[in-house]
Parts: sequence; structure tokens; C-alpha cells
Amino acid sequence: MEDFTPHEIALMEKMTPEHKALMEKLSPQERKSMADNVKLENIDLIQSWIGTDQEIEDLLFWDKGGKFDDPEWQRLKPLDGPTAALFEEAKEHFAQLKAKAVESQRRSDLTLYSQFNDGLLFTGLAGAVRCSSSGKRDDQGDYFRGIEWRCIGSVEEDINSVTVYPVSSTEYEVHFGNRMNGEGSGILVNTADSYSLLQLVQLSEKVLPQQGFATRVTNEKGEALTLDARAIRKAAGEGERLSYGNELRLFASARVVGVKKALELGDRLSFRFYERYGLETEGYKIGRKYGNFFILRDDNFEQFLPEAPVNERGLILLTATLVCRRCRREIKEFRDFAKANPHMKSVLVNLASPQSKFYERVFGDMGGGDANSFRKTAAGVTPFIIVYSADENGILKYREYISTGKAENTPSLIKNAPRLQAYF
Repeated sequence: MEDFTPHEIALMEKMTPEHKALMEKLSPQERKSMADNVKLENIDLIQSWIGTDQEIEDLLFWDKGGKFDDPEWQRLKPLDGPTAALFEEAKEHFAQLKAKAVESQRRSDLTLYSQFNDGLLFTGLAGAVRCSSSGKRDDQGDYFRGIEWRCIGSVEEDINSVTVYPVSSTEYEVHFGNRMNGEGSGILVNTADSYSLLQLVQLSEKVLPQQGFATRVTNEKGEALTLDARAIRKAAGEGERLSYGNELRLFASARVVGVKKALELGDRLSFRFYERYGLETEGYKIGRKYGNFFILRDDNFEQFLPEAPVNERGLILLTATLVCRRCRREIKEFRDFAKANPHMKSVLVNLASPQSKFYERVFGDMGGGDANSFRKTAAGVTPFIIVYSADENGILKYREYISTGKAENTPSLIKNAPRLQAYF
């Protein structure tokens, strides 16, 4: 124990063997967070809610549906040698990623450190294209060619995916979406506000090309678009909404030699997208599926919290950040809550995106008119639940703040559902 600090040694004496074994794997940032936030008085509390590996896996890998969970698809056979080699490597790779994701969540929970979970890139694996023994596409065939990963952020069968497809005996193409007519179908991206549009510009014009991917963006008609970041920022500053619609389709593809490099390229494609869009993609898909879950921005703030009377009884604000370890524990509950409570409107507030109006209005309401007062006295940390309901004049007013401290488990939407019913 020569490399451990006295504080770490004292904590380890109270840790389970499983957590003690993790100590040598902690990053410098995780160790610093542990030094700052984990105390002898709260280490038992922290360990009480982290859960087993299976429980962590269940909260991270909750999305199901489609061919990724269809026994018929899972019984299909690889068409040829390149696909067989790819599929076997992919199965092992997926198992390693899942184990990495679970351990990453456990380390973050144990040290109270929020970071992007770089093991949580895919949640399912299946053959890419169903075909006959001759390799011709056949929805009744017994074979498959290539593999398709289900990415995080899917709601039942509404998924994003990354496909790895053999184009020769040694070369593989990696692309967004399933394989259609010899190319990737791309993925739909939320573009209903300026922040999302700017993220898409960065991805399509800088981030993904730097990783070797050819990209393009199309509208609902399939027309290729050129997005002007300067024009988007100017329009946002002037309060103008650009007419791109709520969704655009992002295409990205690259070719590489060798199975290992193909899988690494698939990881990079998923990582670069989800480190920017992951949590929001999940939230957006929940809203598209159930119609009562939205994403809040400065662009659309007045739509959800106007000064004028509204026709609804209440509104639930759910704060989050893209890398928050606690938010990763909550996302399944966001989906389950939206599905079980169609009469309740929930709004996801990404605190990593422009939210000046949220801070001014909501934190001001919570601080008795002073946003800084709330910041100084807030007992809980992200994510937390903020409730508004309409007064006798139909104006939405701040009512309640439900939160937990950094060393506690997250505030459960599902457990608080009966409490929230009163506002709807």
C-alpha cells in the first residue's frame, strides 16, 4: 500500500473486497475526486447503493428491441469467412466493452467522479444484412453478412446503429445506420435548435473527418445540405429559428483493412457521436416515442415556461449533463416515467448547453428571486427534479425541488411519481 495516501488506506479498510480491488485501477482524476468527496463518514452510504455488476449492467444496457434481441436473427449463420471472423471478434469485443462500461460506472460511483463512460458505446449486436446462401439479400434467408451494432440511445425499436461490412476478403466499411442499397442509411439527429445544429456542424465538418470519415448531411427529402456555423450563430443571437426542421440525417463512412481496425473504427464513430449527443439522443428519442418528453434550450424556453397563462397543469424539469455519472443511472427512469405517465410533461435540461434563461428564471425562482442564492444553498447535485404547476390564473409557478447529495443515490422519478401526481 505504499502508493496509497493515508486517506485512501483508511477508506479501503471500510471497502468491500470488490471495491478495494479497484483502487489500483483508479485514474488520477478519480483519486482526486475521492480525496475531495469521499469521506470515512459517507463511504458506507456510497457502497450501499452502487449495486451488483448485474444491477449496474441492467441500468446501463436497458434498451431492447428489433433484431438485436430476436432469437430468429440470432440463429442466422455468417455467410462467409470474413463475416464469420468479424462476428466472432465482435462478440468478444462487445463482452469486453460491457465489462468496461460496468467497471467505469462503478469506479465513477465509488469516487463520486463524473466522466464520459467510454465503455458504453453499444448495447446490442446482430448480423447486418440477412441473405441467402448465395449472398443475395433475403428477408427469409438463413445467413447474414456484416455486423450491426445497436448504439446507446434507442427506445424499443427506434435505434441508431453502426454497421461494419466486408467489402473484400480483408477490407471493411464502417458506417452509420443499417446497410441499404450498398451503403449506410445514416442516423437521424435532433436539429430543432441552434445548439444541436452547431454540434452537427462540428461533427460533420471537423470531428468525424479528422477520424477519417467521409460525411454528409441531408434533409427529409434526401437533399444534401451545407450548414453554415456562422449563420446559425447569427440567427440564434437574433432569436431567429432556422428552417431545417426537427431532424436531419447524418451520414458517415470509412474503409479500413483488418477486423481489429474495423472494430476500433466503429468504436471511434460511436464515441465521437455520443460524447456530444448521447444523453440528448436518448432524451430526444423518448420524446419522439411518447410525445411528453422534451429538451429545453434558450431557443425554446418560452414554449415551456412562458409568462402567459398555459393550458396544462404542471411541468417537470430534469437537469442533466452529458458526462454525469448520476445521469447515466437515471436515463432508464426518464423513459419508464414518460411511458407510464402520458399526462405528465417532462423537460430535459442539459446544463452543458446554453441555458442562460433557465438559470435566470428557474434558479431565480428557486432562490427567491436570486439565482446565485440557490447556487450557494442547493443541497443536491445534478440530476435533480424541479416541479412547476399552474396557479389560479394559469401561470406556471415553481413548487418543489427534489434532490439528493453527491454521496447519495439519484432522486428516483419512479419512486417520486405518486408525489408528482399532485401537480397534474
